[in-house]
Amino acid sequence: MGDAMKDSTTIDIIVQLNNRFDAEWLPEMIELQREFKVFSPKHSLRQSLALLGIVPTDATERQGWYRFLDNLMKYDSDLPNVTGHDRAIKVIQKNLEAETPLPIAIVCHAAADDPRLKVSQGKPQVFSSNDHLLISIPTMPRGQAKSAKAKSPKAPKSKK
Repeated sequence: MGDAMKDSTTIDIIVQLNNRFDAEWLPEMIELQREFKVFSPKHSLRQSLALLGIVPTDATERQGWYRFLDNLMKYDSDLPNVTGHDRAIKVIQKNLEAETPLPIAIVCHAAADDPRLKVSQGKPQVFSSNDHLLISIPTMPRGQAKSAKAKSPKAPKSKK
C-alpha cells in the first residue's frame, strides 16, 4: 500500500483482513452485518474496519492506514463512476447479505498494470480449494507513489 505504511504493516493488515473474512469467521461476519450493518454507505471503510479492530498493531502506522483507506475515495474501480472505496463497501455488504456468501480475500495488483480497485471471484492462493470474492487493490512499491505523482500532469479525479 505504497507510501502509506511499511511493507511489514501492509502484510499484517492483509493477513488480518483475510483471516476476518475467511470461511472460518464468515458466519460471525454475516451475523455482525445482519445485526449492525457494519458495511453500508452510512459508514466509511475506516469506520467499519476500525470497529472490527483491523488496524496496524504498531500505533505509529495507524494514521497511514487510515489515510490509505480515505484515499480509496480517489481510486477508480472496475465499475464506471464508482470509487474504489465505495466499490469495496458495496461488494462486501452485498456478499455478507447474500443467500450464499463467499469468503472474501484481499489481494494486490500492480497499479502500473491497472490503477483501479477490481473485484472478481476465484481462488486467492494456489492451495485454496474454495472460491472467494477477490478484492484486488492497486498498489505500488514504497517510494514510487511520490515520484509517480510528480511525473503526472494531473491529479486523479475523485468520483464520490
